[in-house]
Amino acid sequence: MHQSFINFRNYRYGLIAATASVITIAAYTLDRPRVPPNGSTWLGYTLGTIAGLLVIFLALFGVRKRSFSSNLGTAIGWVSAHVYLGLAALLIATLHSGMHFGANVHTVAYVLMCVVTLSGCWGVYAYMSFPGAMMHQRGNLRRSEFLRQIAEIDSAALELAEGISSPVTQLFAESARRTDLGGGNLWKQLRGRDGSTLVLGAGGASRRSHVVPNTNQRALIQSLAEMRTGRSQNQVALSSVQKLLELAGTKAALLQRLRRETQLAALLRIWLFLHVPMCCALLAALFIHIVAVFVYW
Repeated sequence: MHQSFINFRNYRYGLIAATASVITIAAYTLDRPRVPPNGSTWLGYTLGTIAGLLVIFLALFGVRKRSFSSNLGTAIGWVSAHVYLGLAALLIATLHSGMHFGANVHTVAYVLMCVVTLSGCWGVYAYMSFPGAMMHQRGNLRRSEFLRQIAEIDSAALELAEGISSPVTQLFAESARRTDLGGGNLWKQLRGRDGSTLVLGAGGASRRSHVVPNTNQRALIQSLAEMRTGRSQNQVALSSVQKLLELAGTKAALLQRLRRETQLAALLRIWLFLHVPMCCALLAALFIHIVAVFVYW
């Protein structure tokens, strides 16, 4: 069986988390406190201590995954423990509270824990699904190979366009120059769309420009399709336009695959931008929660 963080060591941490959850539920069910269940009973303090220690342990995963020379467990084992024990910690914290919530820092800490856990669940789904989807988009090619093919298509298209007319050459030159994969713009990468435009010189002394109101490759293919159906073109020009249309379609397909891969990679990054700050906020709220309990209660 493929060894992953889900089935690591025959679901070792999944079994530990399940056992801890069953014991916690049994203790909560069998406990008969003099007051309604809450965090200030002996069981509440016990469960709160366990949940707090689990949160701190889970936060150490961020340190461990950056310690490449560490011998303290394997990275995949830490991921497995992070996932399963994180779910168990949320259950233990819920029973620790006795379902008593209010407008206070204690509830804020619990809400942050729920947010961190839910975002972690989404992260598990993303890391199980997106890498495979990215490989599917890329096939057996590296990203550099995609870019090389696109550059070769642009070069071949420009060579063909020069044999037709100057406006067509300018159209393809603008297409090559304005091809947009998102670059460092995270929002463009998440959208996965081509936001570039084709700018065509209108000629004349004023050198004004005309912006084609459409996305890059779609505008290019539409313009070529209109040229192919034009009656004023000779047979040689029509043959060249047909080849250009095929090249533009091939490039559009390659760009679509690259943009989808870029979009998935951006989704993985944006998840970390949300999950890690929420974890830090949870640790801060947990510290305030503990201090408030022992100082004021």
